[in-house]
Amino acid sequence: MKKFLFVSLLSLTTVMGVAQHHHDYRGHGERPERGGRHIIECATPEQLRMTLNVLENQSFDDKKLEIANLCVVLGHFCTEDLARIAQKFSFDDNRKKFLIFAYAYCQDPQNYYYLRDVFDFDSNFDDMMKTVMPGFHRK
Repeated sequence: MKKFLFVSLLSLTTVMGVAQHHHDYRGHGERPERGGRHIIECATPEQLRMTLNVLENQSFDDKKLEIANLCVVLGHFCTEDLARIAQKFSFDDNRKKFLIFAYAYCQDPQNYYYLRDVFDFDSNFDDMMKTVMPGFHRK
């Protein structure tokens, strides 16, 4: 199992360092490119698929958290990708830990408020948002 995990992470690391695809957003907080477009480099669908596959092969959230954090550091994940990764955790507490860590590496952090549906309880979403965006309060 350790050999499989090592090979998977090595493959993921190689892929993460090679290619990203672009999303065209018109959100706030980004510098516009020509024509008023906002370009954000995100992980490719293959990178996300590989990350999700590695996490699915783990039985315990503590190991998933360790691997997910490594993948986030190596990759270029957007909020939508982070939501899919966070859904692999069994408990809100681990989702919250992961998303707090991932915030610093997120390619479109202005969209973090979309992560509400990842949590089972509103209070965990609120705690996460207050940690990554001090002064946050839900209306």
